[in-house]
Amino acid sequence: MPPGSTGVLVNRISPVSDAYRVLKKDDILLSFDGYKIANDGSVPFRNRERITFDHLVSMKKPNETCAVKILRDGEEHEVTITLRPLQPLVPAHQFDKLPSYFIFAGLVFLPLTQPYLHEYGEDWYNTSPRRLCERALRETPQKAGQELVILSQFLMDDINTGYERLAELQVKKVNGIEVDNLVHLRQLVEEGSNQENIRFDLDDERVIALNYNSAKIATSRILKRHRIPSALSHDLIAEQDQRFS
Repeated sequence: MPPGSTGVLVNRISPVSDAYRVLKKDDILLSFDGYKIANDGSVPFRNRERITFDHLVSMKKPNETCAVKILRDGEEHEVTITLRPLQPLVPAHQFDKLPSYFIFAGLVFLPLTQPYLHEYGEDWYNTSPRRLCERALRETPQKAGQELVILSQFLMDDINTGYERLAELQVKKVNGIEVDNLVHLRQLVEEGSNQENIRFDLDDERVIALNYNSAKIATSRILKRHRIPSALSHDLIAEQDQRFS
């Protein structure tokens, strides 16, 4: 940096933010909307006070822009970034919304949410599955619409006997294709109908492999046994109707 210049180093950029379009790792942020950023990330505040430049970001409304001066490869540039709230990978709250789920062969899939982890009680941070808890609090989405889909439980049947210990694991792939969200998982399961078997890859390199036709028949049997009206939650039914309308 030139003598007298100050700023902060960019070490990570969310792929789903507008900043990903114009900033690069190892850029140095020099100023935000004309306010010079100190080496500790602070900007001038009231009188002689200082505050982290995050405060300037928080004062912006969604879809407002900001002018950011950066230092890249020894040259100064000024870029414009549109600020939008980032959706978390694992939602912290869900108001007036029924849980999403998809059932196939007695395997109950759903997107991980913090309310789900809160079902483990007041001490949920220590009693919920450690890996899921850490991901809920620390990981961020890498693409728009991404969800962390888990196999939450089994509705027991001969079709899934022996797999029941694999509950509460993240579903990584279906038939070798990475899962983006619950809607995507359901689509991948439907597309597997032209194959003899269907494979689910989970955390810890765990695998569930089922005969597709047997699993399809078992799904109807399991739903009837547990008096569950549909293998899809209301939002997945609405998405399906919209897709085929």
